[in-house]
Amino acid sequence: MNTLNVSLFIKRAEEYQTKEFIINIFHKQNIGKVNEVKFIKKQNHTGKSYNGVIVSFEKWYNNNLLNEIQKNGTFKFNFNNSYWFINVHKEVLEECKEIILPNNLSDTERIKQLEDLVKSMSSQMNYLKERSERTIMDYEHKYTQQHLNNIELRAQLDDKDAERSWIESDFKEDIESLKGENELLCAHLERKYYECEKMKEELTEQTCMLVYTQNQITEMTQLLSQRSNDDDHPIKEYIKQYC
Repeated sequence: MNTLNVSLFIKRAEEYQTKEFIINIFHKQNIGKVNEVKFIKKQNHTGKSYNGVIVSFEKWYNNNLLNEIQKNGTFKFNFNNSYWFINVHKEVLEECKEIILPNNLSDTERIKQLEDLVKSMSSQMNYLKERSERTIMDYEHKYTQQHLNNIELRAQLDDKDAERSWIESDFKEDIESLKGENELLCAHLERKYYECEKMKEELTEQTCMLVYTQNQITEMTQLLSQRSNDDDHPIKEYIKQYC
């Protein structure tokens, strides 16, 4: 592989990762001297912007990274406290056109044109493969993110349902307790009501007896007053015992 003709493709770089930032990372990590950086604006399904980045090199310090990419197809490149997913960038070529070989070509020319056709088709298939891989990764990322969002929402809903059940259970216990206390109070008030009615009846009777007794006392007092001057009255001695 002619490494000077190889460009790398960073599948996702954050917006703050500028051209100078990327050049500096590849230099510090002893990968190579960057010649050109091209940004491809992208967005994820939530609308957050990021960049795909095509990186061309003026000089390679070593081929370790290229060897890893050739071995695995896509390589997780770690730096500082972050990482990029990197693969070899394949230039987008024009769609191959149908080639009709003239009958008067020599065998050598015919073989040359057929070889050119095969190379063109091979390049296009590599490009389509890369584009398919990117599309699949985008869909996988979206699906994973959506799946995680759904899990989080489900957990929140479960927490809310559990909280609602606990609150309902607590309120139900409180309501049942209050209902029992209310029934006891109603029964107690009913007993007190009958007790009050009975006491009112007794008070009325006692009042009547008191009035009757007072009337009797008044009559006796009057009678005693009338007889107090009559020394010969037979009840005089009897009255003296109570005067």
